[in-house]
Amino acid sequence: MQKVTEYLQTWAENLRRNVSSSVSQLSLKDYIRIVILLGGYALLRPYLLKLAGKFQARDHERELDPNEMSSDAAVSARSLRGQVQVPDDTDEEEGSGTGADWGRGARRRQREMIRRILEAEEKKRVEEAEDSDKDIEEYLA
Repeated sequence: MQKVTEYLQTWAENLRRNVSSSVSQLSLKDYIRIVILLGGYALLRPYLLKLAGKFQARDHERELDPNEMSSDAAVSARSLRGQVQVPDDTDEEEGSGTGADWGRGARRRQREMIRRILEAEEKKRVEEAEDSDKDIEEYLA
C-alpha cells in the first residue's frame, strides 16, 4: 500500500511540474491560439449538435424497406439462412501475385468448412422434411 501512495505522489509531482513548466513557456501567440480554438469549439458545438440531430431524426423518420435492416438491428442467424454464398474454389486472388501468398490455405480451408456446414444443414432439412411427411402419412392412412 505504501508503494501505491509513493507512485501517486510521484505522479502528482510530475504532473504539477510538467504543467507549470509548459504553461510558463507559452508565448502570447500560443495563448491566442488556445483561446481561438476553445472559443471556436464553444461557438460551433451547438450548431454541430443540431445538425447531427437533424440527420438522426431524418434517419429515424424514414420508413424502412422490408429487405433493409435498420442501423441498430442486430443480424440474426435466421435472417441469413439461405443467403450465404460460398465463393468458387479459385486460387487466383486479386492482386499482382507477386510476393508470398499468405493465407491462401486458410481461405481454402474456410471455404471447405463453409461448404461442409451448408451441406450438413441442407441434409438435415431434407431429413426433417421426409420425417414430417412420414408422420403425416401415418395419420392419413
